[in-house]
Amino acid sequence: MLRNKLLVILLTFLSTSASFGQDSLWSYSQCVEFAIENNLYVKLQDYEVGDRTEEYKQARSQRYPSVSGFYSHSFNRGLNPDPTTNVYSQQSVNTGSFGAQVGVPIFNGRKISNTIKQTRNNIESAEFGKEKIENDIIIQVTENYLDVIYKFENVDISKKRVKTLQEQVDRTKRLVEAGSSPLSELLDLMSQFADTERQLTESENAYNIAVLTLKQSMQLDFSTSFSVDIPDFADPDTTMQFTPSEVVFDESKLIMPEIKQAELNITVTEFQEKIAKGDYYPSLNFNGNINTRYSSNYVNPIDPNDTSLGTQFENFFSQVATIQLNIPIYSRRNVKTAVNKARLSTKKNEVQLQQQLNDLRKKIEQSYINALSSQKTYISNKKSVESLQEQFRSVNKRFASGAASTTDYVVAENNLNIAKAELNRSKYQFIFSRKILDFYSGKQIILE
Repeated sequence: MLRNKLLVILLTFLSTSASFGQDSLWSYSQCVEFAIENNLYVKLQDYEVGDRTEEYKQARSQRYPSVSGFYSHSFNRGLNPDPTTNVYSQQSVNTGSFGAQVGVPIFNGRKISNTIKQTRNNIESAEFGKEKIENDIIIQVTENYLDVIYKFENVDISKKRVKTLQEQVDRTKRLVEAGSSPLSELLDLMSQFADTERQLTESENAYNIAVLTLKQSMQLDFSTSFSVDIPDFADPDTTMQFTPSEVVFDESKLIMPEIKQAELNITVTEFQEKIAKGDYYPSLNFNGNINTRYSSNYVNPIDPNDTSLGTQFENFFSQVATIQLNIPIYSRRNVKTAVNKARLSTKKNEVQLQQQLNDLRKKIEQSYINALSSQKTYISNKKSVESLQEQFRSVNKRFASGAASTTDYVVAENNLNIAKAELNRSKYQFIFSRKILDFYSGKQIILE
């Protein structure tokens, strides 16, 4: 399901250190792919799937006959029976026996077939568990990746502000030197310029922390050089209508792996109950045995001179076939207890399924509200930036002509930059909320 929800750009990992050890650009799909491949919880779940697969193979093999061979040798000294007369006498005897035996289950209350079905469902449950982990990784990496882009653009905004103020400081310095502007205006601008540099440093620190967080979610070593490929995002569509949360939930509960896993867990315990009930029924087994033996004091009653091993093997060769019927009468409540415990496990899993559905509903409802809220916030911030840009252009013209004070200029610029930062934040929050809502509907997450 992961491959159906995520557009994966396949990478050539012929040399991981060469590919990712350099300061190369990482796309979103590369980040997700690397995070999934290197996540330890995913690897542990792979072992869980392998363990369940071995149980399934073992369950299937129970339908086949069990075959074993045996050999034994003994040395007896003292009072031993004569093999021809069965009369005991003082003697030393070497004896040996060997053969083979086979056991075939004929009927055991359908325990084998139910165990096969149970273990097959266990494999699917483990696979859905792995998919759930992968989905969590996708969401986490998506959020961190967008946060890196958001913080990167904040740095860009701060750099532009520093550059603009530097130009104003240089211009005002020339005016002060020419006697056209008071020194107080230059000092005000220099103070504002120092504060802008501080804000740039804070933005750069926030960006570095965001990159570190993304690296950690990818299980990428801290010392690895890393930079994110910044997509050229188009402005979000502010007119789009979101699918109602109830509709998304109805779609999501059919495809989300945590729901499928919870449903399978109910099926698994239902089969466990059937397996336990199998002990109420009689069991029927077929057993076969062939064996022969030899003895050092063997005497052939027909030909006393012929005591060869071949003759002994032939004379002592025997075959036994047995049909065994076992009828349960009283097991000190063992079977009833096993059945009741399996039934209780089913009830518990039903409650866990409902809990998973409730959790999924909450996540979808929250994502829906977040998408609506971030859309409205983005629209408001966009209007605010447009308004403040016009205001700043007006103040900048008046400041250049000397009609506006330094304070007017700084206040107008601060208001515009704050609005731009808020617009930037709401933009990526809007993108993330929309993508997550689509994700719960089973759509691919594509960042471009």
